[in-house]
Amino acid sequence: MLTDHTRRGFVAGSALTAGAVLLDGPSALAKGFRAARPKVPVATRGGFSLGVSSGFPNTTGAVLWTRVDDLAKSSLITLEISTDKGFRKVVQRKQVTASSVRDFTARTQVKGLKPGTEYFYRFHTKKTDSMVGRLRTLRPADSAEPVRVGVLSCQSYEAGYYTAIAGLAAEPDLDLVLHLGDYIYEHHFYDGPAERKDTTGPNKDGDVQTLAEFRAKYRLYKSDPDLIAMHAAHPFVSIWDDHEVEDNYAGDRPDSASTDPENLENDNEYPRRVPFAERQRAGYLSYFEYMPRIRKANDTTIYGSIPLGANATVFLTDQRQYRTPQPCNDALLAPCLDGSNPASSMLGAKQKTWFKNALRSDKAKWKLWASEVMLMSLDAAPGLAVNQDGWDGYAAERAELLNFARSNGIKNLVALTGDIHTYAAGTMTTTGRASGTPVGTEFVGGSVSSLGLSDIFGPAAGALALLPATNPHLAYLNTERRGYMVVEATADRLDVAFRSPASTLVAKSPVTTLKSFSVASGSTRVVVR
Repeated sequence: MLTDHTRRGFVAGSALTAGAVLLDGPSALAKGFRAARPKVPVATRGGFSLGVSSGFPNTTGAVLWTRVDDLAKSSLITLEISTDKGFRKVVQRKQVTASSVRDFTARTQVKGLKPGTEYFYRFHTKKTDSMVGRLRTLRPADSAEPVRVGVLSCQSYEAGYYTAIAGLAAEPDLDLVLHLGDYIYEHHFYDGPAERKDTTGPNKDGDVQTLAEFRAKYRLYKSDPDLIAMHAAHPFVSIWDDHEVEDNYAGDRPDSASTDPENLENDNEYPRRVPFAERQRAGYLSYFEYMPRIRKANDTTIYGSIPLGANATVFLTDQRQYRTPQPCNDALLAPCLDGSNPASSMLGAKQKTWFKNALRSDKAKWKLWASEVMLMSLDAAPGLAVNQDGWDGYAAERAELLNFARSNGIKNLVALTGDIHTYAAGTMTTTGRASGTPVGTEFVGGSVSSLGLSDIFGPAAGALALLPATNPHLAYLNTERRGYMVVEATADRLDVAFRSPASTLVAKSPVTTLKSFSVASGSTRVVVR
């Protein structure tokens, strides 16, 4: 066991050898000494005000993340991993760089741990310690134990408190937390409690467009104590949606509803201070800096799969970076047939090929598809889709994918969806509507804090009561409540709980189960419990 005194000594002593491991390549000695890179100093002080996070767990490790406050230049910090919370049994210790070019964030891929095992981790400088985080590695591929996944999305800081995230932090035995996008909001959308006002950006109005501004936005969001607690409690896996860059952008273009995309953002309220391409690059770079994930140089790929044992695999898809523009100029509540155009694509050719092959070859009981936007149709009137930014605007590709699943005998396909700030559960069909062939099920989680349809429509919200009748493929719809989902997968069935705080307008609020559902293995019917 290392005492605090000897642990500090390890940090100081390791600084003497830091330069040796930074020689320019393994053949440096054979070729004669090259000029060594500048030694990275060991951080003496510096806080860890944004906490710690683990991400993308596997059977032998995970990515561990933190950020160090008040550093003047890149510095080394030390990571410790233990089997006990008191760090009496440290199993790994390594140095990690908090890099100035990454806004003093630090991350490392940890390997060599035991499958299905609980660990604790922390970072430290010579004189300061981070909080302690908890990590449980994933179980082996043949594990038949139940899989539990927490699911959330759409967490506008301004709109309300993270009472839902506080509830999620307290959930027991989660294998991971899955975030479906809109971790931040790039400018002001919603009014909430006065003390939650977002003053990032040069005009103090929450509008961020440059890399420095996006970084400030992440620092604001990640300073929330409930979000800090959730990250410390559970391994975290995320995909982005639109607000990590700009509302309803598509591929390398702004929203197709933009009237003046070169000079204004998509809602025509905020003037552009940088070109869209620069804003997109800033959004992507800051996202990778502040998430617990490893990014290869110049690679912005976020799609992939996470095997969770015999009972479930999570499939992550990117529904922003490769999509074609929304049809009909992203019309809302207007007739649009362009979504049936085979040239319209949400996933892009390369990702779509990967997704099909991954679904077809996967052996897990439940295929959990992390989808940023809703696959089931949501019609205001028969055949009249509410939103072309979702899969209703890409109906041909939706039909292609779901017909592929049907023709290849892919059972137990379940979409877990965010985006629309509304709870919904129902059956996915080849057309998105009850007229199609059932293929799987979909569960749409309410937002963490962002306002829902009932809030946005105000006095006209009474029309929302007609949506269930217009959408008979839906087994449940709730446009009023905020919250998250907990999904449990076993060999026989999938259970889903919609969990909701009583309020997001007060800092502390009890969380209860709004509604529970189950799907029997081999079925496409959602049973409301």
